[in-house]
Amino acid sequence: MASRKGRSLLAVLAIVTLAGCGTAAGEGPDAPGSQIRYIVPFSSGGGTDTAARETARTLTGTGIARGDVYVENLPGAGGLLGIQTLARQGDDNTLMQWVDVLAPLYREGAPVGLDDLRPVAQLATSPMVVVTGADSRLRTFQDLLDGMAAGEVTFGLSSTLQSKEPSKWKEIAEARGIDPAGLNFVPSEGVAQVIPDVVSERIDVALVVPTLARSYLNKRELRALGITADERLQSLPDVPTLREQGVSTSYYRAQGVIMSAKASDDAVAYWAEALRAVSRSEEWAEYAEKNGLLVQYKGPEEYAEWLRTEGATFGRYLRERD
Repeated sequence: MASRKGRSLLAVLAIVTLAGCGTAAGEGPDAPGSQIRYIVPFSSGGGTDTAARETARTLTGTGIARGDVYVENLPGAGGLLGIQTLARQGDDNTLMQWVDVLAPLYREGAPVGLDDLRPVAQLATSPMVVVTGADSRLRTFQDLLDGMAAGEVTFGLSSTLQSKEPSKWKEIAEARGIDPAGLNFVPSEGVAQVIPDVVSERIDVALVVPTLARSYLNKRELRALGITADERLQSLPDVPTLREQGVSTSYYRAQGVIMSAKASDDAVAYWAEALRAVSRSEEWAEYAEKNGLLVQYKGPEEYAEWLRTEGATFGRYLRERD
């Protein structure tokens, strides 16, 4: 845990960063505390970290919430370090940015589970872009399927083998009658490692969030073979969906916020409404469009139900894999 001096410095830095982003904070209702700790269980620079910082800016910069929000990155063990910190230390003044269904909750003997946490709200979802190197032999999604069937494709993962990505590749393979046992996965410590590996063709394909994919596509360092959305994105209109290419699989990574089970009902209700206001703001709409997110708000009960349903499916995948 950061020292009190370190935490104070983080707060000051966050205040400086958030200054000038819209109307002055103080127009909205009082937050549960004057200093809000916003944990990101991953390194800075990724999609989850970016979403958390935009949420914090919108909360304070538009006056939706009063109080100083400071973002703290606690990466480690696929998100487990941050999750454990939230479960043990979280209170009415502690939030965490949450993405999709995090594997550490569903591994055998996991030290923390969903019952130790309180879902607050989903803000948006993001499909994934299937990318390969610009000069790759895989020119189309059908080339990828043929390579999968022949066991000749390597799949880069932004996390471990016990993450959501392998389960989606397995689903794609099974949808086309391909034995998923022959899929060759290459785990990594994050997307910052995966993208250079795809660009250099050390690995063949990977799933990347639209905002990261687009910058490499524009530089012609990557080629997009498809997107896991039900419809094409306005920000990537030339990238066909998997459904257009004969695969019914879709995949969205939900961006949301959770708290510790220790948080009070009043605090959860407060933040749920504050985050609803964030999701309706012009600032969040602009951020979502720019980053390929689809704004889809869910309140505490609906978001919790989604997490339970997705978690049950993912848990079955992990048990079958073992």
